[in-house]
Amino acid sequence: MKTDVPGSILLLRKLSSIAVMLVAALIFADISAAGEVEKLVDKLVEKGILTRSEAEELALETKQETEKQKEAEKQESKIPEWVAKTKLTGDLRLRYQYEDRDGEESRERGRYRLRAGLESQIVETVKTGFGLATGSGDPRSTNQTFTNSSEKPTVRFDYAFAQWHPIDWFKLTGGKMHNPVYRPADLLWDSDITPEGVAAQFPFEVSKAVELFLNTAFFILDERSSTSDPYMYVIQPGIDWDILDTVSLKLSAAYYGIEDVQGTSLDHSSETNTLSNGGLAFEYSSYGLSGQLAMKKIAGFLPYLGIYGEYIHNPDPDDDNEGYIGGILLGHEKIGNLWDWQLGYSYRRLERDAWLDILPDSDFYGGATGVKGSEAIVNLGLAKNIWLGLDYYHTENIGNGGIEEDLFQADLNLKF
Repeated sequence: MKTDVPGSILLLRKLSSIAVMLVAALIFADISAAGEVEKLVDKLVEKGILTRSEAEELALETKQETEKQKEAEKQESKIPEWVAKTKLTGDLRLRYQYEDRDGEESRERGRYRLRAGLESQIVETVKTGFGLATGSGDPRSTNQTFTNSSEKPTVRFDYAFAQWHPIDWFKLTGGKMHNPVYRPADLLWDSDITPEGVAAQFPFEVSKAVELFLNTAFFILDERSSTSDPYMYVIQPGIDWDILDTVSLKLSAAYYGIEDVQGTSLDHSSETNTLSNGGLAFEYSSYGLSGQLAMKKIAGFLPYLGIYGEYIHNPDPDDDNEGYIGGILLGHEKIGNLWDWQLGYSYRRLERDAWLDILPDSDFYGGATGVKGSEAIVNLGLAKNIWLGLDYYHTENIGNGGIEEDLFQADLNLKF
C-alpha cells in the first residue's frame, strides 16, 4: 500500500539535508588540510545523508574554496621583495679621551658616537643605502663631546649612495659613499671620511686563489663658482692572492690625481701643508703603494697575524714629500665574540707635503702632516658584538721643535 508523504515532511528533510551539507562544508574547510575529507565523505554516504556524487562534489568545492582563501591571505601578508632585502646596521661607541701636547694644558673628554644605516637591494643589480651619524660637519669625526649643559646634538647624513652591480666583475657606485680605495692603514685616509663622487670597481677572479682588482674613482674635493673645482681621481690596480689556505697577500699600487688645488685653500685643513700667498704652494698628485700579509691559525693561541704597510710620494715638491707606515696586528682578525682579542702596533712618518692635510687620521696629531710617531692598540671582546678598545698614540711634529703629544682613548663599542 502506497503512503503519500506530506509536503511539510519533504521540506523538512530537504532543509535537514541542506543543514548537514553546510555543517559538512565547514568541517571540510577545517580538516581538508589534514587529509580527512575522504573519511567524512564515507561516513555521510554510509548513513544515507548524502549520495556519493553529492559528497564528492561538496568536498571538491570546499577544497577549491579553501585554496583560494589561503592564496588571498598569502598575497595580503606578502611584503615587497625590496623590504625583505633591507637591513639595518649601526654601532654606538662610548669614549674616554686624554690628550697632552707639549706647551699646552692637558685635556680630558667624555665622548660618544652613534651611527645607523639602511641598505636595500631594490632589484637584483641595484642597491642603495644611507647612514646617519652624530658629530659636526667635520668629515674626519663623528664624535660628540659631553658638553654645553647636556644640549641636544646634531645628526647628519654620513653617506647616501646608489650602487649598480650588473655582473661579477663590475660595480658602479655614486653619491656620498664608503671609501672604495683599498687602504690597510689610516696613513692617508681617516676612516670616517665618506668621499663624494663616483667609483667603478673591477674585481676579476683569475682562479680560486688569485683575484686581480682595479679600483677607480672620481671625487669632488670642493665646489667653486668662480674657479675650477678641486677634484681627485684614483687609479688603483692590485692583486689578492691566497698563497696557502692560511696565508694570503694583498698588494696594490695607486695614482692619486689631485687637480686644481694649487693656489687655493680647502675646508677642514689641518694647516700644515706649505702655503704661498694664502693658498697651497704645490699640487698633490701622488703615487702610493699598499700591502698586507695575513697568516691564520698559526698556533692554538694565535688565530691571526697581519703585517701591513703603506707608502706615498708626491713628486711636485723637492723635499718633505714622502710618507710611510708599517704595522703588525696579532690575535683575531676581527672582534666579534667573547674573549676575542687583538694587540697592534704601528709606526708612521708623513712629511709636510706628501699628502693633502685634509685627509689623514684625525687622532694622529690632529690629522696633520709633517708628523711621525707610534700607535698601540688593545681590543678585547666582552660579549657578542661588544668589545673594549684601548688606543695610545705617542706622536711629534717633524721640525718646529719636535713638539710631542700623547693621546689615550678607552672605548666601549657596541655593534648592532
